[in-house]
Amino acid sequence: MAKTRLTWEEVSQYEQMEPEGKIWRHNGLYYYVTEEGGIAAQRVVYELPEELYRLFEKGEKTFHDITFKLQTGNWPPTEEEKIANDKKFIAEESRTVLIDLPETRDLFTQKELEKLIPLAEKDWIEWKGKLPDDYVSPLKNKTKED
Repeated sequence: MAKTRLTWEEVSQYEQMEPEGKIWRHNGLYYYVTEEGGIAAQRVVYELPEELYRLFEKGEKTFHDITFKLQTGNWPPTEEEKIANDKKFIAEESRTVLIDLPETRDLFTQKELEKLIPLAEKDWIEWKGKLPDDYVSPLKNKTKED
């Protein structure tokens, strides 16, 4: 969704709809005001479609969901999508985390680990020369179901 050419000074004259000064209304149109730009932050104004405002107002979407949609054009990923993205990244780009961050293994089934762990071990050995001294393969003594 596009930023508007409105300035903060213009929008601040409108009716404030949300207590922290983030959503404003004027002539039936809604606006979202935020700061962007890091150290030299600038206030920017997005036009907030009424249907998005209504989703927020009804509690069907969170303020974070609405602002994410405005700024990126997409809804934030669901938990399932986040997990799928994490799994894909690990399996395709960063298998070695399965060696040094054991908690990442919890994302995968035993069957998936049976395919990934040998590849992760191979990647680790190519990278470091040998597996860590305290490493214990999760393929041993693991009974996690698919």
